[in-house]
Amino acid sequence: MKIILTGATGVLGSHIMYEILELFINKKIEGKLFIIARNKGKNSALDRINELLSSNYTPKIIKDKGITKLHEYIEIIDTDLAVIQDTFSSQIKDAYFIHSAGYVNLSTDEEQREKIFDENTKITKSLFNLFHPFIKKFIYISTAFSSGERKGLIDNDFHNLDFIPEHRNAYENAKFHSENFVVKQCKSLGLPYQILRPSVIGGKMLGKESNYFISKYMVFYLLAKFFHFTAQRKNEQENVRFIINEKTGLNIIPVDYVAKVIVNTFEREDIQQLNIVNDKSFNIVKGLQLIMKEVGYTNFTLIQSSLDFKYKNTIEKLYYESIGKHLKPYLVTEANEYDTTLLNSILEIPKLDQVAFTNMIRYARLNNFKDINV
Repeated sequence: MKIILTGATGVLGSHIMYEILELFINKKIEGKLFIIARNKGKNSALDRINELLSSNYTPKIIKDKGITKLHEYIEIIDTDLAVIQDTFSSQIKDAYFIHSAGYVNLSTDEEQREKIFDENTKITKSLFNLFHPFIKKFIYISTAFSSGERKGLIDNDFHNLDFIPEHRNAYENAKFHSENFVVKQCKSLGLPYQILRPSVIGGKMLGKESNYFISKYMVFYLLAKFFHFTAQRKNEQENVRFIINEKTGLNIIPVDYVAKVIVNTFEREDIQQLNIVNDKSFNIVKGLQLIMKEVGYTNFTLIQSSLDFKYKNTIEKLYYESIGKHLKPYLVTEANEYDTTLLNSILEIPKLDQVAFTNMIRYARLNNFKDINV
């Protein structure tokens, strides 16, 4: 079995790499994992991958195997995705291509739009056009939010809708555009494909190793990070008003669960689209209350109307002119849920209750919200 993976140094991609290696080891598969990665500063692609294979957060089964043995399964293609060229077509023939690399940026700033599009859609198109003659299947890791603002029950099919999705930002739009490209091209070529869509990714929850670990803090973690450091810096907490829809929720799914589903699914011919999501979104009011309690910022108010909204203090202004303006569309969106019947049949969805959600935030707080940059 041959698998090509992009994004192996990223939040989700690293866990996909672990799951693939565990699959090879446990099932005694004669497999080869081709990892497309680039150097970062003084660290080569090899250095970066070796760090992921030997760190204190590496799964025990992987770490115990040892670097030397693990590299019998791995071949690193050291290059930037934006400039990759074909020098390996014979090696990768009939490989599964899992494209996990992406640029997660929820910015609503217009000047960011082109960069977000290039880092997601333009690179996806280039990779597909370069690799499709040699591979047996293209698996694209998108986002459950690529369908835009939706209410009610959302199923797995985003490409036979009777309406045009309204996206909240350039990231959602770029991922949806990439999906459309992959679906259209694969259908015209007769190439099997999958679109797999995680929702908001949270810390690990499966097993007993490194519970709640995540290598980079994004989305809801960023809100917690902002108010954690604000609470530490300010003696007197200024009141911050959150504009929210009290009925909406935040759909969070553990990173290790997403990776396991991807590796359990990529060979299946009967699945072309799958949302990898929680069967129940976490209510936004309860989520905000738990976050603020955990980080120690207690002076806040929840409001529903944003008419004539003017900043009342410095902290409110700082919040809404930084991460607040990018998160606001998700706090005021319509309530929805996902049909998880198919997903739950693949791997039981872990329950994200108040204790687990608090533990995710607590883990981040205790680690000072410090990202691990490999």
